[in-house]
Amino acid sequence: MGSSHSSTIDCRTDVKTSATEFQYSGLDVTKCDSMTYPSFNRVSRRAVLGAGLFTGTSLLLKACGGNPSSVSANGSADAGAIGGRLIAACFAGSWEQFYRDVLVPAFVEVTGGEVNLTPMVSLEQVAQLTAAAQNPPFDVALLDEGPFNAAPRDELFEKLPVDLVDNYAEVLPELQNPDGWGPTTGVQVMGIAYNPTIVSTPPTSWEDLWDSQYRGRVSMQGMQTTQGTSLMVQIAKMNGGSETDIEPAFAALQELKPNLAGIASNAGALATLFQQEEVVIAPHDLNNVMALKARGAEIDWVMPQEGGIALRPAQQIVKNTSADLELAAAFINAALSTEVQTAMAAEPYYFVPSNRNVALTGILEEKLGSNSAKVLDKLVLLDWNEINKNRTAWIERFDREVQV
Repeated sequence: MGSSHSSTIDCRTDVKTSATEFQYSGLDVTKCDSMTYPSFNRVSRRAVLGAGLFTGTSLLLKACGGNPSSVSANGSADAGAIGGRLIAACFAGSWEQFYRDVLVPAFVEVTGGEVNLTPMVSLEQVAQLTAAAQNPPFDVALLDEGPFNAAPRDELFEKLPVDLVDNYAEVLPELQNPDGWGPTTGVQVMGIAYNPTIVSTPPTSWEDLWDSQYRGRVSMQGMQTTQGTSLMVQIAKMNGGSETDIEPAFAALQELKPNLAGIASNAGALATLFQQEEVVIAPHDLNNVMALKARGAEIDWVMPQEGGIALRPAQQIVKNTSADLELAAAFINAALSTEVQTAMAAEPYYFVPSNRNVALTGILEEKLGSNSAKVLDKLVLLDWNEINKNRTAWIERFDREVQV
């Protein structure tokens, strides 16, 4: 079966996301455009995404080729199918593509259900749920740690019914939630992206960003994004700070200013800077870098010796929805299955799986290691409960002192 997917940029950011409209199987879909990155507008329409049924597990790993036209099931679903309809929020870009090509078809095959996808950033998801807590606009969320931990969780979300999620037992303990919420779905790893045609010696440390040879050729994402805040905390920790004290990071950024070509508002904007060769080195996610490389950009990625930074989004069941709890749990169970997680770790997604049974191959094995447990040992896992206490003030200060 020929592949129907293409490389996309994960445009996850904690501000309003850019979007363009395209047609998929005759239906309007809202999707981040990794090539043009138009101005940022609120994603307000629900994207109804088409996908056909897989006839077997082996097809799942091919990430949905062919010409599917609907996410609803037919009589080929399992005899014990639950049926019903879900609205699931996810991030635009790579995550949306993964949902559309892999997760939704797997879920449909098992349950006989139907899924509508709503691409939306974490803060927007939380804002919409908070504004309509008694009549929420979607049933399952995908949220970064920061926005989720800062949200009124008990008011907006259900604890995960682990008795309905068999695959929860296969999630690495480090990626399970100790408070009973949904576990990490997949890990994105932030390291250093660079242009190998200009940067002849690959960087080895976050400190290389300060090298004078990169004057005016460095960028980073702003602190309104998960990536930008994560980087600032890491810089602080390298200079004696912590999740509660990033004063050393602000001091270090003053020294970095001569090297900064600008602050990127999101992953898409950063990709554009690399494509136009205005930037030759910057902190960036592995999956986004590989998507850019597949599009022909001169770019590569390394994990710095201090460790890459783990971004750990998780699916959560929304409270007070009309959707069946069993159906929502089945959606998360499908996402954590070995088959779906194996596809998630492969081209073109490159997310580190949370399922302990998935062996890493290809790019992930080359760049990170042979399995998720070994990868986690190399990554920096930040404490977002501590970060959130001061994040709003830090963002305001960043915008005053650093934003270009």
